[in-house]
Amino acid sequence: MYFSESDKELLSFAIDRFKENDEVKIIEGKYLRLKSNEIRDFLSLVSSDKKVKFNYDYINYETFVYKENLPLSFTLKLENDSVNLTTKKKLPIPLSNKFDVFLYDRKIYLPSISVANSYFGFWKELKRQGKIEYSKESNELIKVIKVLSEISSDVILSEGIKRICRRFWKPKLSFSTENKLVKCKAIINYFGKNINILENDSIEFFRDLTLEDEIDRRLERLRFIKKNKDYIFIGNDDEYYEFLTAGINELALISKVTFNKSFEKSNLLNSKNIEAIIEDEEDNLYFKFNIEDIDFSEYKDILEALKDGRKYYKSKKSRLINLKDIGMKNFLNMLDNLSYRKDLSQGILEVDKNKALFLENSIEGNNLSFIRGNKIVKDIADKLSNRNETEISQVKGFNGQLRNYQLVGVNYLKALSNLGFGGILADEMVLGKTIQIISFLLEEKNLKEDNKKSLIVAPTSLLYNWKAEFEKFTPQIKVGIVHGNKNVREKILMNINEFDVLITTYGTIKNDIDFYENEVFDYCIIDEAQNIKNPKAQNTKVIKEINAKVKFALTGTPIENTIVELWSIFDFIMPGYLFDESSFKEKFMHRDEDELEELKILINPFILRRLKRDVISELPEKIEKKYYVQMTSDQRLAYKNYMKDVKLSIKNGEEDKVTIFSYLTRLRQICLDPALVDENYNGKNGKINTAIDIIEDIIESKYKILVFSQFTSVLKKLRKELIERGIESKYLDGTTVAKERISLVNEFNESKEAQVFLISLKAGGTGLNLTSAKFVMHMDPWWNPAIEDQATDRAHRIGQKNIVEVIKLIAKDTIEENIIKLQEDKREIINSVISDDSLNINNISKLTNEEILDLFK
Repeated sequence: MYFSESDKELLSFAIDRFKENDEVKIIEGKYLRLKSNEIRDFLSLVSSDKKVKFNYDYINYETFVYKENLPLSFTLKLENDSVNLTTKKKLPIPLSNKFDVFLYDRKIYLPSISVANSYFGFWKELKRQGKIEYSKESNELIKVIKVLSEISSDVILSEGIKRICRRFWKPKLSFSTENKLVKCKAIINYFGKNINILENDSIEFFRDLTLEDEIDRRLERLRFIKKNKDYIFIGNDDEYYEFLTAGINELALISKVTFNKSFEKSNLLNSKNIEAIIEDEEDNLYFKFNIEDIDFSEYKDILEALKDGRKYYKSKKSRLINLKDIGMKNFLNMLDNLSYRKDLSQGILEVDKNKALFLENSIEGNNLSFIRGNKIVKDIADKLSNRNETEISQVKGFNGQLRNYQLVGVNYLKALSNLGFGGILADEMVLGKTIQIISFLLEEKNLKEDNKKSLIVAPTSLLYNWKAEFEKFTPQIKVGIVHGNKNVREKILMNINEFDVLITTYGTIKNDIDFYENEVFDYCIIDEAQNIKNPKAQNTKVIKEINAKVKFALTGTPIENTIVELWSIFDFIMPGYLFDESSFKEKFMHRDEDELEELKILINPFILRRLKRDVISELPEKIEKKYYVQMTSDQRLAYKNYMKDVKLSIKNGEEDKVTIFSYLTRLRQICLDPALVDENYNGKNGKINTAIDIIEDIIESKYKILVFSQFTSVLKKLRKELIERGIESKYLDGTTVAKERISLVNEFNESKEAQVFLISLKAGGTGLNLTSAKFVMHMDPWWNPAIEDQATDRAHRIGQKNIVEVIKLIAKDTIEENIIKLQEDKREIINSVISDDSLNINNISKLTNEEILDLFK
């Protein structure tokens, strides 16, 4: 008889059992009696092609022996706040006490020992209560699913369970570049098993297909297509930029994102790819820079791309520079300010030390700490930053007491001078800019052994004011007045070494420019620097030809209409610092707040501006009142008739600026007195009547009043009315010579009597100290509030002991109301760039035709 190897093993097992148990009957006919712990050993010897007949619980079975894991089925559901584990079919029956042999679906199974052991805990609980309950917040749930995955492949997870598990899955998107193709491999680690989401043949119950579909959709939106087991990018440059910025960040929210070295090399360039260093050599700084893998010849194009508002720049080597990266953008903006119209092809720039504080502020304030050599600029910047500190308590030999903020101003001038830089003393009117300059020049004279030569250029009306201030406070400084006829001027100029300071006027200096061409002054100071606000004007060009080691500008209104005026002043104090005119306009005349912030950083070190509110404890209050005056019926009729003609002309296209200004002037004259336009007008007018009433009340109260108007004919008419009423008045307009101006001012201030000073707006805007007046009246508003403020400040200045009341007469329901509204728009111009207030480029514009036309609405 032939026995197979498996049969031999079975016979050997039975014989061995019989020998060991000869007193026990283990064979009954054709049946073999086995102990519980012997069942698995015996059945493991049975070949898979032979059936086994056995009796369990009085029921006979005949089946093959399946040496594999049980075909179990489980379901995990989220119910309320707990997770329930159930099974679909009846539980298998353990045939041994070792829990390693099972009767299931009338079949015998021999699972692996590890699976049997893992299953044992579930079987007991399911046998006891039909389900197992877990907390959805417990990490045990993940352990349960992991064990179930080892026991069975038929496990159903509800969507709620998958949502809970999602935080435990570990998606990973690996990007690489191969042969200029960008690839992505999408892998999710499920319980330690890495599955490529494009491998659809890998069917696992725990795969989160919702998550895989979301990853697939996002990659598809980012222009990736499926190819074999990878995703391939097929988008254009714009789409690639979006992928590298927003796309990668989006993917990072649901997956870990990694890159190989080849991909990183082709990735976006940002601030971490910049190398820059500042070096100091003699009188200049050198800024050396490099952006990884970018040719220096491309920098000009990169800056143009930045100005055009593009998101990125693609280099010749197909590298993308991220122009929206904050570090990169700030670096390029700083480079643009340092290199405007300069050659960038060598990767090195020569930078004047006057840009030190700008450099330091840019580095510190714009997260550019990767720039090395910052200590060099910090040392220079510290000197500029501390320029406002008070180092001296008083100036030796000064015949007066300087207030604290004036001492700060003197130290500001000293700090800039010591560094060889120019500056603008832009204090608001009446804070004593003249005194601060005089004190500074005296301090320099005290400290320097060699004689310093200074030139001061001022408006004619202020010429003798300067001289008087020198004589009063610093008689030890020798002053020469270069004014008058040629012989007088030449006498001073030929003996220039006899003087410490020469004072001349804007009108005179051009006549002596041949002399100044051969002179180099230590200091050149221009007063009322708005006189050079127009860079095209001949006067401006002449002033800028003066040679001086250090130049200072004084002005309470460095900007009246447009920021080009500020450029013109800077072009005087430090030529080239704010580039040339066309470059400045190109860079800063756009409506871009970021660019204007750059301008503020550039100019702030060289402008010292204090407002009256900053030293309010030393100034009285000022109260402004608007009187809306009703025109008389005759006057209103004249106004309406003329306005009809104006609107008809504008409608017919006759709206060139000269014509419009003519209309505007006549309408304003009618608001004051129609007789100024129509000599045949015999009616009354509201403003003069109102003005007379107010003046009479003020005179009766024993106070003085200043009355300003742009129209001298109105002032003369008003004076005639005052004479008829016996009210004393003084009169000053543009025809009044300088010495007579001073005489009139002194008489007015020294008089104890209440009186009126009638002053034309243009002639009285600067150089007058009329602090004896308590009231200021403006007969007619003009579009530029700075001009009116200058006039008001003749009374509201240091030395005034009373509250100044400012009265503005406005013709109701007329063009003057629109002028007042326009004033509010223009008022921010002066301070918007040179103070800490918010920049508003919309307000910094010339009075356009459109603005003027709006006045007629």
